[in-house]
Amino acid sequence: MSNYRNKEVQVVSFASPYPPNYGGVMDVFYRLKALYNLGVKVHLHTYIYKDHKPHERLNELCASVEYYKRSNTHKYLQGWPYIASSRYNKNLIENVIRIGKPVILEGLHTCFMIEHLEKAGIPFVVRMHNIEWKYYKYLAELELSYPKKKYFLEEARRLKKFEDCIQHTTLLAISVKDEKYLKQTYPHSRTLYIPAFHHYTTPEIKEGKGNYAIFHGNLSVNENEQAAIWLMERVFSKLDVPLVITGKDPTDKVIKATNAYPNVKLIANPGIQEMRTIMEDAQIHLLPNQQPTGMKIKWVNALFSARFIIVNPEIYPESHPEIGIYALSGEDALIHKINELKNQFFTNDMSAERQSRVNERYDNLHNAELILSLL
Repeated sequence: MSNYRNKEVQVVSFASPYPPNYGGVMDVFYRLKALYNLGVKVHLHTYIYKDHKPHERLNELCASVEYYKRSNTHKYLQGWPYIASSRYNKNLIENVIRIGKPVILEGLHTCFMIEHLEKAGIPFVVRMHNIEWKYYKYLAELELSYPKKKYFLEEARRLKKFEDCIQHTTLLAISVKDEKYLKQTYPHSRTLYIPAFHHYTTPEIKEGKGNYAIFHGNLSVNENEQAAIWLMERVFSKLDVPLVITGKDPTDKVIKATNAYPNVKLIANPGIQEMRTIMEDAQIHLLPNQQPTGMKIKWVNALFSARFIIVNPEIYPESHPEIGIYALSGEDALIHKINELKNQFFTNDMSAERQSRVNERYDNLHNAELILSLL
């Protein structure tokens, strides 16, 4: 491991990354932690809004932390997408230029900084957390409310246009599918696949057998709400296997559905340690979501903690039964595989095989060093 004690970088994050309780901020927070463990001095610039508030933990990891407020600006009237226009902040731009150290821009949300960094001659990379216009288009397809659907479609249109700002830059894709899209769409950019950062040091998979399946995620998000309800109505209504639905802020629809099935249990808003225990004790992790861009952090969590995983091929297009991972879609295929797996034991050999594959690709310190080498 190289010595980075005299190195400094800036991180411009789309949201305050503590607590790390959902996908995007987990990637940011555990990258901050990896940089700290390498001895790098990090200057964090981030936003406070809703539940994203200042926290002492960030001061422990960073040499400096600056917070900014989001607002509706004239940039939206100029055609910018809301996720970028609401984060445009002159004080942030001035502070980043004043510090002058290399920059990691988190998401398309912060890419209004690109022209200012280029003008100032400050090196930077862009962490692409998603192909945002595709994500918003997908949200529009799921949305039943016409005003929300209209907003998502408009935001998708603006994001696709705004995305052109990443041409001729260095891009860090968060998934293999996103890497392929970025390389094809922006051949003059330098694109590398850097997996999501996470809290694990090595896979922690319990051998033996669990007695329930699990689906988890932010249950207030339309995509997760629909996936949870689909699992209950179309799959577990035909099984005698217990299902645990767990995650943030379940909607009334999710609560109503879980009450309708005796083999389904809802655990709302578990703490970090409680969630880890629920995941580690499960027999099967279910990831049926179909949104193909970005990286589902729960997929990374499952790799490190789950015995058996059933994932939609849109997220993970390969099947590796030797390490307990199955890429399947459709209710009949899921019902058959769940029945097949419910009594199987996760063995020593399977654990060793998973560990070797995961450690090779998802090493936080190694991936942080890759990013530093680009800066």
